[in-house]
Amino acid sequence: MKDVLIIAGGLDARDRIIKYVAERECERIARKTVRSLQRMTDGMQSGDDSGLASVWDEMCVQVQGDQSGLWDHYVGLAGSLIEQELRALKSELNDAVWLQTREGSEWDPEEDPEISYNTDLVVDYILNDFVLELASNWTNRRIERFNSRGYGLD
Repeated sequence: MKDVLIIAGGLDARDRIIKYVAERECERIARKTVRSLQRMTDGMQSGDDSGLASVWDEMCVQVQGDQSGLWDHYVGLAGSLIEQELRALKSELNDAVWLQTREGSEWDPEEDPEISYNTDLVVDYILNDFVLELASNWTNRRIERFNSRGYGLD
C-alpha cells in the first residue's frame, strides 16, 4: 500500500509536523534569548541618561530605529546565546530547525541522504526570523521614552 500524502498549503503532513515542532523550538529559544538579554546590563552603550535598562532595550531601539556602530556586537551577543541553546538540543530538533532555513528547505534527501547541518545558518534563522522580529515590535515605557526623544545610540 502506498503512503498517502495530505497536502495543505504546499506542505505534506510530515512537513507540517516538522515545521510546527521547529517553530515551537525557535520560539522557545527566542524567548530564552530575550530573557537573557533583558538581564544583561554590562556592555550597554546607551549611557546612564538614556533610560534604557538592558542590552535588550538597546537592541529594540536599534531594530526600531537606526543601528549604532556597535550593532555587530549586539548581533554577536544574541547569536552566541542562540548557539548555546542549540548545543543543548537533541540532534533531531536541530535538524528540524535547519530544515526551516532556506538551505534546509532546498535539501533533497535522495541526492544527499545526510543532513549537512550548519549552525551559523540556524543561528541566523532564529536571530532574524524570531529574536529580531520580537525586537521590532517590542515596547515598554523606557523604549517609548527613548524613541520619542528622537536620537539614537552612537
